[in-house]
Amino acid sequence: MKEIKSVTIVGAGNVASWFAFSLSKQNIKIREIYSRSLVRAEELANRYGATAINEITELTPESDLYIFALKDDIYNVVLDQIPFKIPLAVHTSGSLSMQILSPYATRFGVLYPYQTLSLSASFDGLTVPLCIEGCDGETTSQLERFASSLSEMVSIVEEKDRFTLHLAAVFASNFTNALYGIAYELLQQSQIDWKLIIPLLQYTLDKTKQMEPRISQTGPAKRGDHTIMQFHLEQLNREELKEIYSLLSKYIQTES
Repeated sequence: MKEIKSVTIVGAGNVASWFAFSLSKQNIKIREIYSRSLVRAEELANRYGATAINEITELTPESDLYIFALKDDIYNVVLDQIPFKIPLAVHTSGSLSMQILSPYATRFGVLYPYQTLSLSASFDGLTVPLCIEGCDGETTSQLERFASSLSEMVSIVEEKDRFTLHLAAVFASNFTNALYGIAYELLQQSQIDWKLIIPLLQYTLDKTKQMEPRISQTGPAKRGDHTIMQFHLEQLNREELKEIYSLLSKYIQTES
């Protein structure tokens, strides 16, 4: 089976940037980087010695692998414009079927990075599990070997399980980060240093390595301390924050 020596990245956002960073560390040639914004494409391409393009019809058929790192709702728009049958293509989405690539690629699959990725944070030392899936056994094996050169944590994950992983990530990471934002706002209002809460956040995460989150749950809702809960609600000056507090408290009480 042909070794993957050159890659084209379709996209120039957070996920595309991590792939470019990781490919470069392994000295895998990045041939092209596409973005609808030429400036975005050039910013990333210039960093890794690739060609920047902002017209998908300019894509060349010379790469061994095409990594699509796009917003879910524009895949079809972009794929419909590709001027040739792709030899091997993967998408990086947690919530799309790999079959979306079937009409456009001879072989296809998924390389889903199970991590929150941000251009404003360093990729150095970041653990990024890669969940892979291939259209057949040969493709899966090839993608598994390739993914193993980029990450120490590689798992073959079927579509339905990948969808579950993505949903779990939204609760555990996206929603949690939104709650961090509320905590940050409350502390800022009282001019309290955000760093004071960091050990608490870290210890809460560390406990999940030792026990089920439901078992480690603490706080007034867990204790059924309605006096404190009412006091907290009175301190909140936005109705949506009161709703969030009440809903989460009710969930904790119901599930405890």
